[in-house]
Amino acid sequence: MKHWRWLVVSLLLWGGSLVAGPLSLTEKQVERKGSAQIAWQDGGIDLRFDDAGWDSGVRLLPSAEAKVWDFSGWQVLAADITNLSPDRQLRLTMHISSGSREERNFRQVNSGIALNPGETRTMRLRLPHRRLYAAPAGVRGPTVLDTDRINWIELYMQWPYEGKQENLLHCRIANLRTEEPVGNQAAPPADAAFFPFIDEFGQYAHADWPEKIHTAADLPARHAAELAELSAASRPQEWDRFGGWKNGPQLEATGSFRTEKYQGKWYLVDPDGRLFFSLGLDVLHAHTDATRTAKHENWFQSPIPESGVLDFTDRDLRLKYGQEDYAAAFYGTLARRLEAWGFNSIGDWGNTQLIALGRTPYTLQLTDYNWKLPRIKGSKLKFYDVFDPAYVQAMASLVATAAARDSQVTKSLTDPFCIGYFIDNELDFGNRGRQMLGDDVLRSPATQAAKQEFVGDLKTKYPTIAALNTAWETAYVDWDALLQGTDVPKSKGYKADSDIFFQKAVDQYFRLCRDAIKSVAPQRLYLGCRFISTDAVRPSLFTASATYCDVLSTNIYSHSPANLNAPGFPDMPVLIGEFHLGVYDRGMFSPGLCPAGITQAERALAFTRYLQGALVHPSIVGAHWFQFRDQPLTGRWDGEGYAIGFVDVADTPYREMTQAARAVGENMYRYRLNGVLKNSME
Repeated sequence: MKHWRWLVVSLLLWGGSLVAGPLSLTEKQVERKGSAQIAWQDGGIDLRFDDAGWDSGVRLLPSAEAKVWDFSGWQVLAADITNLSPDRQLRLTMHISSGSREERNFRQVNSGIALNPGETRTMRLRLPHRRLYAAPAGVRGPTVLDTDRINWIELYMQWPYEGKQENLLHCRIANLRTEEPVGNQAAPPADAAFFPFIDEFGQYAHADWPEKIHTAADLPARHAAELAELSAASRPQEWDRFGGWKNGPQLEATGSFRTEKYQGKWYLVDPDGRLFFSLGLDVLHAHTDATRTAKHENWFQSPIPESGVLDFTDRDLRLKYGQEDYAAAFYGTLARRLEAWGFNSIGDWGNTQLIALGRTPYTLQLTDYNWKLPRIKGSKLKFYDVFDPAYVQAMASLVATAAARDSQVTKSLTDPFCIGYFIDNELDFGNRGRQMLGDDVLRSPATQAAKQEFVGDLKTKYPTIAALNTAWETAYVDWDALLQGTDVPKSKGYKADSDIFFQKAVDQYFRLCRDAIKSVAPQRLYLGCRFISTDAVRPSLFTASATYCDVLSTNIYSHSPANLNAPGFPDMPVLIGEFHLGVYDRGMFSPGLCPAGITQAERALAFTRYLQGALVHPSIVGAHWFQFRDQPLTGRWDGEGYAIGFVDVADTPYREMTQAARAVGENMYRYRLNGVLKNSME
């Protein structure tokens, strides 16, 4: 990389004590990461790599003299990104940090972008100044950095789920800069004056925005205005009664949803035989995740009820609809919203009352992870002992159990609007990095069903315990010693047998899930277990999915799923069970797992690019957004408090998002059939 030494990057950086103007970067300040290749191209950095790994990208370091980047005087860090690929969609994230892990004060934030071939846009990251955004101790506020002491700027592909592919990423990074001086921007009140910081409607009290609810009268007024808009709206003209492509090809009509490969791309096919791409929303409920007030009652302007729980959205909806029992009116409005916004599917965790209206195709989850079912004793994995007779029996009766809990499950068995069923969500099978399931099985008691199964398999493979000892480099005196023992060998022989048993357990899991559905409802689709994205490309998991699932489901939190692939990845339908994109807006503290700029307009464009990437992918048959509503400002039960909804806490829609979704819903079938990544949906 000697050619870097005398070059001056025409990347502009301002901020804090830095002088405005071009910044000279020496070779030592530009650090290549992983498999990345870096060169100068048209006044910027040309970044290219074939293997995202976890670290391919570029790190820009401050000068040796300055030691840190100082961005304290500016609100935004921005860079112009050009996708140099002629045919591949690009996704890229930009990260900055302050502090150190050794001192336990390391913090980082990021933003990202997806670009179609040849497209240039600006990626922007809000600079989270501690002095402007830090919340008092004890409040889970925004992540803040010491912006006068930034460690580095990194650009790479976060959470890679793409296998090695030639020119997986090829882009130009130019005009890196800070924007929008901080000036006299005021910080929220400090210390005791900060409290209460949540108003009576569940909104952040120390900020204002155009859509904010200020009085109770605003709620019915907004509702009346939206009802007028919905009355004037119609469902997309291209849709049939299910939301399939009415004007597209006529395929075999079976009366149920199924899958078919058409002109080189997988599709769902609706009961009337029309091509169907499932565009859906998750968690379609009137209200969820009420806020607990214990030990922080001073956070709230509202009086605290005896229950100690404030359900702001429930209260807002009672005011909005002018009645205590508003559920029927709310779900009727929601069904109209889905059609007007361009959504043709109810994703996971949909409300039974909405599903029962019979207007929108839906998915059901027969069970989320069931902590009461048998597990490997002592294991921290989110998985089961799939060999335990109690687990086998639970799976055999899974549909009956779910039907007893929810009458909609019974109806779904013959309801043509039911697309299919998920079982579980984001399991940890134990093969992220080193394969751990076999280790946990060996550490478990002799009574553990999985351990007995493993030892039984070993007895079949090895004629004597001596033969096992030779292969494993162990010294068990007999088979019972193996069963009673809890040590984990380090040998290659053990690891090979552990891998074989792992695949058997995975196979057993998917087979039991498949049989649970197909033995009762053979015409319904088994939609898999909703992998996290990096699990979906693990061969041991996607091989079992290809064998037993009708559709492989995966949750992909990134700016694009367009390059989802891996060596040997099966030719089968893929449904994205969760994705979202967020920005800091309307007083929220976190943009979620996938920040996408500064404004709602940027978030809406990011939504469009994500769906374009999904539509062009030959395997993807749908994508479901998580979730319908913003999470509570101070977090749900596990602390998540993401600004990722299509509506906020007061049920006010994000108009930029609903308009973007409508454009996708109206045009998605022609866009998918054309198969070309272009910027416009039309």
